[in-house]
Amino acid sequence: MDDFDDDENMSFEESLSHDEMGPVTVETLQNIEQQINEQNGVPVWAVVQNLFVPTAHRIMQDAGSVVGGRAASFVRSTLEEVIRTTPDSGDDLPDLSLSVTGAMTLLGSYYYDGVLGEQDYAKAFEYYKAAAERGGIRATLNLGYCYQYAHGTGRDDGKACTCYNVAYLADPTNPEARYKMADMFFNGYGVPRNETVAVQAYLEILDQVTDDDNQQWFAENEESLYRRLALAYRDGRGVKRSPLKALEYYEKLEIIHYRDLAHGRRDTPYYSTAQHLDSVQKEIAKLRAELDSDPTAASM
Repeated sequence: MDDFDDDENMSFEESLSHDEMGPVTVETLQNIEQQINEQNGVPVWAVVQNLFVPTAHRIMQDAGSVVGGRAASFVRSTLEEVIRTTPDSGDDLPDLSLSVTGAMTLLGSYYYDGVLGEQDYAKAFEYYKAAAERGGIRATLNLGYCYQYAHGTGRDDGKACTCYNVAYLADPTNPEARYKMADMFFNGYGVPRNETVAVQAYLEILDQVTDDDNQQWFAENEESLYRRLALAYRDGRGVKRSPLKALEYYEKLEIIHYRDLAHGRRDTPYYSTAQHLDSVQKEIAKLRAELDSDPTAASM
């Protein structure tokens, strides 16, 4: 983050101006302050829902992946106020901009990703856990990640599987939850290894991601999905061994890595594109050599 984020003397308004946050201006905040002063007798939760939540949402939409220090403080405080003041039910309760469960999930995600300037897996875990106990499906899925990767808690593959399964059963059309369960079966994490079930799930997910609703998820996960299927067909894990099918998936991976390199994505947080491209090209050369020396392998 920029140096100005550490300047305790910079006002929230100055932070917004510095960050150029589009429609969220000093005038906007002044109007909010005036409206707050006019809310005599209005419950705190109503003021938060009607004034603070929309502004916090606009800040996050307009600010990019990391926001200025004062803006981050405003967003964090808003979500904490939603959790503290918003009732769960009531005859006169209108449609809320953000539920308590939703606020907990958002705060957990912001702490997990560090988009407010402070990455804290322990806090993320606590907010996810609280939201999951209230029935939040997104929070339940994220809680599974915490358990599987020991983020904010000890590693527990069994609990991770439970979370993924709950999320999948709540929405079987969600490819993410099913994909995570398939991975657990493929590797034998938290459940008995069952590569056949896993590969079948991978293939069915691949058929489903043609839906528009799943395109963003697929764009973010196609590399890992193709890699798993390539490995399965190459080694006959959970499916009949087929060097030709493995070659098809490795060629898809080659295209992905060339595309990433063309867009300047030479290194990501998860892998080196250049190194993976080299690995994929070696697999392609090996499989082509196998097919050339044994034509029957093409029908395997």
